[in-house]
Amino acid sequence: MNELESAIRTLGDSLIYEILNALGLPKTPRLHRLFRPLFGQAVDRLSAIGVAADRMIATRGFPAAAAWMASHWVRAVDTRGSETIPAEGPLLMVANHPGAYDILVLPSRLGRRDVHILSSDIPFLKSLPNASQHLIFLSQQIQERMAAAREAIRRLQSGAALLLFGSGLIDPDPAVYPNAEQRIEAWSPSIDLFLRQVPQAQVLLAIISGVIAPEWARHPLTRLRRLDWHRQRLAEFGQIIQQLFRPGQLYLQPRLSFAPPVSVETLRRESGGEGVLPAVIARGKALLAEHLKIFGGYAR
Repeated sequence: MNELESAIRTLGDSLIYEILNALGLPKTPRLHRLFRPLFGQAVDRLSAIGVAADRMIATRGFPAAAAWMASHWVRAVDTRGSETIPAEGPLLMVANHPGAYDILVLPSRLGRRDVHILSSDIPFLKSLPNASQHLIFLSQQIQERMAAAREAIRRLQSGAALLLFGSGLIDPDPAVYPNAEQRIEAWSPSIDLFLRQVPQAQVLLAIISGVIAPEWARHPLTRLRRLDWHRQRLAEFGQIIQQLFRPGQLYLQPRLSFAPPVSVETLRRESGGEGVLPAVIARGKALLAEHLKIFGGYAR
């Protein structure tokens, strides 16, 4: 086995554990050995695409590599509002997080090579050296989360773009699930924290939908889990596995809306105080309503 094959195999092994987690099963070596033959073809294909995209980052930048990787499963992206995105300077993009391919579609349409993303502590992503330079990993440990927040602030202060998923959790895809507005109401106070430290930053709100296929949103397999976000995560994994086993059979067409960028000063004024979170939430809900009116989906 050469170096490339070894890297693909290692990444594939980490993805088997993610599948076990999505199914609500313990991540044990015994179950790994059981599931490896079942899903090996799919996870190794995803790993090979990930390795190729990671190498592409070094030569063409993160947005181009993200767009290339997404093209394996996404046919097109209906985008509105991208013409107002600042090409440089500190930018905090706050978006909903329906999962699947939003971590690829959002930076690809942002178009800035200096983009950084606050991401879950996923071994697959941590194993990609070039992608990891654009990712700030959030673990469950308080000290490590504080260190990640400080790193995110440093990158904003340097003039980079930072993508923050507002709730920090998997959100319902507005195209196929209700209650997307309620998740916006739960957006994190860390938005205030970042903007207090970098008041010169511009704030860019984004809403994405259509990353989960309707047939997977309602698939009987998702009933294996009780919590809504667990069901959404299982739908996401089931969809991805289908696309990997049967390339070309299922393509998604996400819809993405950007609001015009806004200053911290404006958000503070709209919030009626020093914080900005109330205004960010209000603007996020307004953007969602506009997005649903144009592209369709669930109002709540």
